[in-house]
Amino acid sequence: MAIEIQYQFDFGNERIERFDLQFDDRNFFLQTSSLESDPEPWMKLTFHQCEGCSLNESATPYCPVALNLAGLVAPFKEDFSHARVETIVTMRERQIVKQTDLQNSLKSMMGLVMATSGCPILDKFRPMAYTHQPFASMEETFFRVVSGYFLAQLVRLQHGEEHSFDLAGLRKIYSDINHINIAFTDRLRGMGGKDANLNALVSLDIFAQMGGFAIDDQWLKQLGPLFSGYIEQLENPE
Repeated sequence: MAIEIQYQFDFGNERIERFDLQFDDRNFFLQTSSLESDPEPWMKLTFHQCEGCSLNESATPYCPVALNLAGLVAPFKEDFSHARVETIVTMRERQIVKQTDLQNSLKSMMGLVMATSGCPILDKFRPMAYTHQPFASMEETFFRVVSGYFLAQLVRLQHGEEHSFDLAGLRKIYSDINHINIAFTDRLRGMGGKDANLNALVSLDIFAQMGGFAIDDQWLKQLGPLFSGYIEQLENPE
């Protein structure tokens, strides 16, 4: 049984773009049938291949993220990023509606698709995609990212793998994602068109850059009062 998330973009002039995304209910990988597209040159693995990519051209001739993004960005190729849309996200028996510019809506959907398409680097964010929160603020996103990262370390501990409960590893992940966003900006330029898709990706990269230096021990200390219940229990055991 698949988990479904639907994004609908209403431009208010009888134009509606809808995407019915389906994810495996066990591992939350995007089912590729959700965004079928014919391969194009800009989707080839070696076309502006991301720094640190571990995929091999002989086994994976096309970038799996590019193949999925293609079906997502093609309808918006001739749109400007500032176009106003009403975006409706339907997921897990609820709807989220927001009036915003197109690039902000695309950013939300792009991040979801990129994290669930099988990229070995972006796969680190697949657990966060499982709790997808459209239009999240930067603070909300960082909270979920750090929570997911520490939960991942607990899973590694349970599997007897090397683990660490400091933030250096998470900052490295953000650095790697920054390189991916830069490479994908070059990829999307290869398909031409106007700026909506490019600026959505640039917005994602801003989040990655902010995460690289904003999430630190001081940030954790600022959240301390939220967890006073846990700290008091530790300091005052029954």
